[in-house]
Amino acid sequence: MIKVNLLKDQTARVRKTTPRLNISWIGLVFLAIFLLGAGCMAAWTYTVKRQIDAGAKTRDQLQKEYDQLKDLQKKVAAYDKLKQQRLDRIRVIEELKEGQSGPVLLLNAVIRSIPQNAELFLTSVTQKSDSIKIVGQTPRAEVIPDLMNNLIASGIFSIVDLELIDRKEDTSRFSLNCTSAKKPQAE
Repeated sequence: MIKVNLLKDQTARVRKTTPRLNISWIGLVFLAIFLLGAGCMAAWTYTVKRQIDAGAKTRDQLQKEYDQLKDLQKKVAAYDKLKQQRLDRIRVIEELKEGQSGPVLLLNAVIRSIPQNAELFLTSVTQKSDSIKIVGQTPRAEVIPDLMNNLIASGIFSIVDLELIDRKEDTSRFSLNCTSAKKPQAE
């Protein structure tokens, strides 16, 4: 018969040994250097990515500003072109003004002599030698003396005489004889 003792034998205590890892210090140093290098690479990658994102935002903003400046440059060029056209027109007008003579100066003086806010209509202005005849009509006869004073004040006329005034209902027709202060020029 076989006897089996199911109770633990207390006499022989055996200590179980746990397997020990044989780790060298050099391996730990290499592991630490590797982890430090990986951490540095991760930090460097994160920093570079942030710099790239910031650079991309700056690039986009600068591109928008560049496009706006291009549009402004086109507008400035268009305005410069308009300015040059207007300056050319002004130059031509000034040249024409300087080239005015005789009848043009006479008509300018007559037009400037018409009183402001006066209903005064000129029907003819004729010049023979140094004598100028102005014919017109107005619903208010009291503006005729103002016209005569303005004609004398213009400096173009030395004498302004009222030749005729004809009143009909609501209109007065008038005729003025003027003498030019300057020698008549060719017509």
